[in-house]
Amino acid sequence: MHFPALLYTCILSMLFLIDGIPIHLDSLKSLVRLQADTIIFRIKEHNERTPLHPNIHIGNPELDVLADKPIQGLGSIVDTLTTIQEVLQRLPKGRVSQLHSYVSTLLGYFNERMTFMRCTPKEPANGRSLDAFLEDNATHHFTLGYITLDILKKFLQKLIDNLDQLKNC
Repeated sequence: MHFPALLYTCILSMLFLIDGIPIHLDSLKSLVRLQADTIIFRIKEHNERTPLHPNIHIGNPELDVLADKPIQGLGSIVDTLTTIQEVLQRLPKGRVSQLHSYVSTLLGYFNERMTFMRCTPKEPANGRSLDAFLEDNATHHFTLGYITLDILKKFLQKLIDNLDQLKNC
């Protein structure tokens, strides 16, 4: 079921990169929905293979608000996904590597759309405190990965429900 969606995503991505022509908004919405659904499915698979206690929580205000952060156009989407991507990059290579790649692809779509629309990119709001948090929790990579993937899943579900925000900077 997910292989054809992934193949469709790859083909559209290649056409987009070859032509350098922005994807039409409706096609972009479909592409983002497919990619987000694939990531959510992969996160569920990952969590089934690596179950953790559901009440585990590592407190960090920057991470805690990501899933609940309102989507207010491409800038907020890129900001949130960039923060999640930074966390995924710090985790040991392994099962999250493919998810990191999927998020990179999504970020590429959004960055290209922002360039096409001449949007001004926002500076990430939580650089230093996020770095300090990641350093403090470097030895807890399984828990941190689980929590980050849960935040990513919630954010992507909200993104799917708010795809009209792709037309706003």
